[in-house]
Amino acid sequence: MKQLFTLVFVLLAVFSCGQKNTPQPLPDDPNDGIDTGCKTCAGSGFSELDSTPIPIADRDIRSIFFQDGEAGNLPNLSPYKYRNRLDFYNFLKSHAKDYDNDLMVYIGRRDTTEFCFRQGKYNADTKLSIMSASKAVTAAVIMSIVESGKLTLDDKVSKYIPSFNNEKKEITIRQLLSHTSGIVVESRFDSRRDLTLAQNIDSIAVRTQLLFTPGKQALYGSVSYGVAARVAEVIEKKTWAQIFQERIGSKCGMKDVVYSPEHPLNPEPGYGIICSMNEYLRFLTMIYNKGTYNGVRILKAESIAIMEQDNTNKVDPTYGLGLFRYEIQNGVSTEVACLSARGVHAWVNRSKNYYGLIFTQAGFEKTILTNLAFRDLVRRKL
Repeated sequence: MKQLFTLVFVLLAVFSCGQKNTPQPLPDDPNDGIDTGCKTCAGSGFSELDSTPIPIADRDIRSIFFQDGEAGNLPNLSPYKYRNRLDFYNFLKSHAKDYDNDLMVYIGRRDTTEFCFRQGKYNADTKLSIMSASKAVTAAVIMSIVESGKLTLDDKVSKYIPSFNNEKKEITIRQLLSHTSGIVVESRFDSRRDLTLAQNIDSIAVRTQLLFTPGKQALYGSVSYGVAARVAEVIEKKTWAQIFQERIGSKCGMKDVVYSPEHPLNPEPGYGIICSMNEYLRFLTMIYNKGTYNGVRILKAESIAIMEQDNTNKVDPTYGLGLFRYEIQNGVSTEVACLSARGVHAWVNRSKNYYGLIFTQAGFEKTILTNLAFRDLVRRKL
């Protein structure tokens, strides 16, 4: 009997992943996004420690398969799709220790949740640090300003920030966002509570040395994203928090998302976002939908394409703008991703038309190989 219950638990967890999200895309634009959220991982009806439903005795099993007395709520799963989802489930179960047994996973395609998984103490509305997964959001904000005509990616920083009229005067916005600027990777000014972002960036301009000639090498870092955000403040005459909310946050269902809450006047645009899985999932949906979310166009499809292309002039084609580029063939990347020091891992696969998000706090070194292996599994199965 215990084995039967266990089998039922697994089946229910797998079947629950095929439910439709709402609202549906607008009928006049099949590329419009939807209001994405991992309802299965929200915590309702689940135990504290596992994604598997709580014991059958404590819930109405009919409600899983029927709603309002109507039949037909059971997902229409082919044996092939069922096998795929069970493979995903078994992989995550067997590797849960790599995530300190605390993780949530979501795979979506169009308006359907292809798969979701939850284990541990977090739910899909728990606020967590996403570290460098913030970079894609910051890059999207900058692209929104570019679309407005107030900025171009090849503008020089020194055009907007006078303190950069030194050996850094040739650095461009594109170089800042593609890790080819030569700016220091990190600085002692980043987390200072007694500084504003303007004071932080001026200090970097005059008190740090370039690591290499801009545009000639690539080195991953976060300080350059703070410089780009400061350029946005100069152009918009607003704080970075205001700019983010007006251009991306309020439009992507991220109104409660904040950068660096412990020192908000000196935010860390390269790694400072605190948000929930569902909030970041909404942003990722916008990227997946090539600029639309919930029926609203937030960025042009051309802007998303620029973010996903090589912006390093072939110095290091793995860097887009705020995104890592994978599966590159003939210069075209068919998969892009956001990685994080906490292990948060988001990606979009263009060739097979799906997107995924792994939400955890277990750390980069502990999770990266498992994250990549899971991504490979999904790529092969979907």
